[in-house]
Amino acid sequence: MLGVSIYNNRVNFVRTSKLSNDDICVTHHGSYAYNNLNKTISNSFKDIIKKEKINETSLSLILDSQFCVFNQVFCENLDSLDFHNSLSGTSSIEHLDSYYYPIGERDDQYLGLHIDKNFKQQISDSVNKLGLSIESMGVGIFSAEKLASSLFNAKSLDKYIIVRFITSSSLEALYVNDGLLSVYGRYNIVNRKIKILKAIGGSLDKEDVRLTLEQIARGRKNLSNVDRVFVYQTSGQSKLVK
Repeated sequence: MLGVSIYNNRVNFVRTSKLSNDDICVTHHGSYAYNNLNKTISNSFKDIIKKEKINETSLSLILDSQFCVFNQVFCENLDSLDFHNSLSGTSSIEHLDSYYYPIGERDDQYLGLHIDKNFKQQISDSVNKLGLSIESMGVGIFSAEKLASSLFNAKSLDKYIIVRFITSSSLEALYVNDGLLSVYGRYNIVNRKIKILKAIGGSLDKEDVRLTLEQIARGRKNLSNVDRVFVYQTSGQSKLVK
């Protein structure tokens, strides 16, 4: 399986194969950088396949959350979610593909995720030209949560947070409480305090996340509000991560 992630104007890739004992072996990995996003989309898949001499028929794609717009929707009737597209905070909603996911304990609360249709189509066209197909498409930190759940057994925990250091002072977080996606948020660290840029979820869960991130920003090793925090970074060399 070939996995490709797109972040800014850079792609990272990893190719894995199954051994006879069902273990996973990494056969290729690396990254390519380009001058702009258009070149990233048009050239990256071709460069990976041809320069790395990879023979695959499909790939798994992960897009960074920078390519998405997020909002919070309250809706009791699932059939009415299309109506709420007009409340997404963007005037070009007709050009976006929208997806909704339950978030928090309330039955009527959803996380809206919106992505540009033309952007998706450009990626699809670039992949199709190589005779490949996209087997799955995910979004950065949400794919990281799946990895933590399956590989690092996070699903056995009552409360855990996935924290992504976008830079040394810019954070993205997902909070899972009792098996439920409970908070998605973006934050900045300012003088070892947490400034909330966007937080979607229940008020109590959002406060748990804020307090936990503030404890991390202050260098505390013992966290009082969650069982575990899974941390990764996509750029920079944060002293907190080290």
